[in-house]
Parts: sequence; structure tokens; C-alpha cells
Amino acid sequence: MSRRKKKKRLEEALTAPSGTVEEVAETETGEKTSSGRPLRSRLAMLAVVLGVQLGMLGFFYAMAVVYSAEDRIHTSRSRSLPNKTVLVTTRILYGLPALLRSDPEKIVIRLGLEGKTPVEADAGPSGEATIALAAPGIPGTYRLELEADPDGSAGIGPLRSSTTLDVISITRAPARQP
Repeated sequence: MSRRKKKKRLEEALTAPSGTVEEVAETETGEKTSSGRPLRSRLAMLAVVLGVQLGMLGFFYAMAVVYSAEDRIHTSRSRSLPNKTVLVTTRILYGLPALLRSDPEKIVIRLGLEGKTPVEADAGPSGEATIALAAPGIPGTYRLELEADPDGSAGIGPLRSSTTLDVISITRAPARQP
């Protein structure tokens, strides 16, 4: 449509009592919506929003792959005498960068020893806890099972690891004969 015809239609619409500028514009394009924006621009905006959301989703999946949730509970190997109290220090190492990780207020850490009831302790936001545990009475190597956030309430999932406890016995060496 030429400029003269458009201008002529607008002039007619302005002079006619029943016609408004919006009605003339609707008859020319045919794509107006109730809010006054063309349908094409609204669809383009929707495509942009969906593209940004898919990009963010892809970013978080990529971060989850790069910083996988491998064995993130660490503790040192412990030694003890029979029937003594052992202090086992555990630390949860976060795989995600500080910007993306959530720091829960409290994390439950459960420590189990073969044949004994598990002992639970609360770790703070740093993820470090010290648990007192009674060593078995018989010397040997025992396996300690560690589980952080067993019910998943802190949002880091149940993380499991294991370590060993060496119960050693000290026997006196025979006295030297001169």
C-alpha cells in the first residue's frame, strides 16, 4: 500500500466520527492483540525468555557435570587403644564453587562402627564435626561408615564414605638382661 493511500485512510478515520486510529491500524495489519502490541513482537519476546531459561538450565547441568558429587566426606585414618574414646573429625568438602553452593545451617553426620549403634553429630555451615566414639575392646582394623545428611533435609543429599579405625594394643617388651 502506498503512502498516499495510508495517509488518506488515516485522514478519513480521523474525520469520521465512528472510526478511531486503532481500528484503522488493526484493519491495515490485522495482527494487533488486545494489549496493543503486535503478535509477532510478543512471540519474539517469549522466544527470548525461553532461550534464556534453557541457557540457564544448560549452565547448571554443565556445572553439575564439572563439579560432580564424588566422595566429598573426608576424615583421617584413626588409631586408638582398646576401650578408649576416639575423636573422629569429619569434613564435608563441597564440590561446587562458593557462588553456587548452598550452605545449610545444620548438617547431620552419622558415624557407624561394625556391631555398634550409629552416633550422630551436627556439623555447622563449615561442614566440620568431631564425633566421640568408643573403640572396640579387641585389637584390629575396623571399618567406620560415615553418612552426611542421611534424610536429605539439608539439600546436599545423603553422602556416604568410609574410613578405618585401627585398634592397637601396646604390649610391654621384655626387659633387657645385662
